[in-house]
Amino acid sequence: MNEAFLCEAMGSFVLVRLLQSPTEQVLEECQVCMLEAMRDSGSKAVLYDLTEMRPAPFSVLLYQRVLNEHIGALQVKRAIVVPNAQIAHLARIAFGGSEYRVFYDDMEGAKAYLRDASPFTPADWNLRVIEERRLRERRAARRESGGRRDNDRAALG
Repeated sequence: MNEAFLCEAMGSFVLVRLLQSPTEQVLEECQVCMLEAMRDSGSKAVLYDLTEMRPAPFSVLLYQRVLNEHIGALQVKRAIVVPNAQIAHLARIAFGGSEYRVFYDDMEGAKAYLRDASPFTPADWNLRVIEERRLRERRAARRESGGRRDNDRAALG
């Protein structure tokens, strides 16, 4: 179990709860877990609970956008529950460009928003496998070189 986040299938959606300020590695691990839970739940709906998250560095927020682009073809529907305007602003930076809606401490409203999300299909599974492989290769390359690869820097810049 990762102490930085919780991720689990909750019937018709996946619940992702960030428990501290995320790092790029945490976001990668969370992405893989989220994709597996989407397959298990059969839904492309994700509820992000950011009520316990501490603010993240801007570079990490931009990295979440990169991760979103890699799974853009899935057309994931996201509801993001935030405790305040500061975290809402950070969520909009991280998830801008994808389908999402921000809810201020309204878990029930977020769940209602996700009710009509598309189902997870076998074609979606192929994209999940490709994304997981890409993330694993990135982690291995980072361990070999001792840091971030050059093309990852370019993607964020």
